[in-house]
Amino acid sequence: MNIHLNSPIGGTGYGVASYNILKALSEHEDTDVALTLIGQQPHIDTQEAANIVQTALNKTTDVDYKAATLKIWHQFDLLNRPGKGKYYALPFYEVDTLTEREKHHLGFPDHFIVSSKWAKNVLKDNGIKKRATVVPMGVDTEIFKPNDPEGFDKKGKYIFLTVGKWEVRKGHDTIIEAFGKAFKPDDDVELWMATHNGFLNEQQTNEWTNKVQVSPMSSKIRLFPRLPTHAKIAELMSYSDCGLYPSRGEGWNLELLEHMAMNKPVITTNWSAHTEFCNKKNSYLIDIDEKEPANDGVWFHGKSNWAKIGQKQVDQLISHMQDVYKSAVLDNPAGVETAQKFSWKNTADLLIRCMS
Repeated sequence: MNIHLNSPIGGTGYGVASYNILKALSEHEDTDVALTLIGQQPHIDTQEAANIVQTALNKTTDVDYKAATLKIWHQFDLLNRPGKGKYYALPFYEVDTLTEREKHHLGFPDHFIVSSKWAKNVLKDNGIKKRATVVPMGVDTEIFKPNDPEGFDKKGKYIFLTVGKWEVRKGHDTIIEAFGKAFKPDDDVELWMATHNGFLNEQQTNEWTNKVQVSPMSSKIRLFPRLPTHAKIAELMSYSDCGLYPSRGEGWNLELLEHMAMNKPVITTNWSAHTEFCNKKNSYLIDIDEKEPANDGVWFHGKSNWAKIGQKQVDQLISHMQDVYKSAVLDNPAGVETAQKFSWKNTADLLIRCMS
């Protein structure tokens, strides 16, 4: 099967998903993939990745015009596509309401791919009647796997970690607030935040770091710069004891699944796309009772809805954090079992089945 993949390759959520899908499709014996890039040159961290991407780029010189197109990109920018074959689009939906522009662009693809049943319902609830197929994303369990870091002495500390760029949507404000209320400076606990966001200006970044500085637990919060490779992200996760992901809305939430794959307990909201793989057996869930206008003054301006994080949700997060700390919860076998079901190979197999 010939596929014309139109996507970014890089460190963003779209770029990471696109690379892993490209790799899995390229390894499939019955599939030939040509790649047309969206955006700048790809951010690639290994020679293997460079070879895979370059091979797919080279195939655009002789790709069949009638090959099916798979575009992995935002739902407000689906007007253009390469080729003349059937047009499949895979956007990620983080909120539950689509704008008129998004609805217009969603009129161009022939078929939609969505990462979760939640996302499929978003399309349905917004009056999008075209066929949509649920194809869950995956996790690289060769990189993100249970392991004990060598030469690292935590000296008895319990380490909470969140990974993902600074955003209100991802609940980083809630994490800082809850950590400051859940613990005292003499508790053997730390909060690590790998939350660098290269899309923010200096003022916006300072607004986030100021929230950390005024926290009563600021001495126990550690901020990390952007990590250059997935291996480095996995290494950081291996040092942690519990993953924190109290998100208001996610298109997939890969870092959460990666944390689970590494046998770590996780705390997250029972809302949006990650409900595809999170449940009471593998996650400490925060109940969501209401929605509210999605407004962060940067990317969202109140035209759609996301999960409302009120005092009840903050209290639940505090309670979960205190419970895993006091009980010294250090593993998550149900999370490992879950992650093994969500491989990128399975993603590729479902995509091929859908597009055949």
